[in-house]
Amino acid sequence: MTDKIESRILVRDVRGAFLCLWHPEPFPGGKDPTPYYSGSFIMPPSHPQRGAINKLMESLANQEWKLKGPVILKAIKATGKVFFRDGNTKPEYDGFPGNWFISARSKVQPNCFDHARNKITEDMGIIYSGCYVNVLLSTYSYTKGNNGLGAELKGIQFLRKGDAFGGGGPPAAADEFDEIDAPDEEEMNADEMMG
Repeated sequence: MTDKIESRILVRDVRGAFLCLWHPEPFPGGKDPTPYYSGSFIMPPSHPQRGAINKLMESLANQEWKLKGPVILKAIKATGKVFFRDGNTKPEYDGFPGNWFISARSKVQPNCFDHARNKITEDMGIIYSGCYVNVLLSTYSYTKGNNGLGAELKGIQFLRKGDAFGGGGPPAAADEFDEIDAPDEEEMNADEMMG
């Protein structure tokens, strides 16, 4: 009997894309109507954890399919049924060509943290598609419907800003505005009468 491999992995310094962290949604064009929290995480081919992620996929495949593991892993990679894929398979999306990406989802909302491990909420506008993050994943094999390797999104830690995908940049932060005096009541009443 083989030992169960450690399936959780913290992947550092990757770029978030298609982040759905606050309101779960079904995958667009997918057959599964289940709403998920999800995201893709882009890394360059030179990323220091790329080899470890490939080894993790090999271990998951060997644990699930024993001697057939290498053959099944090759087959599921060819059909895209793995959580770690070549970004050239998504040439139409900014940031993907020439890179690799992890695709992860979860039925349970992942926790989001800042650099000091304080919890981040949606209204803070800190995490957005295009920023750099550390991401905690729980990886697994599955055989229901199809054979494959998946990744469950457990948590995200904001690392640094990056250009937002789709343009526009991140939302405004409070400190980007000047602090101004509140209008007095007479001015507010005059505005209401004129409006």
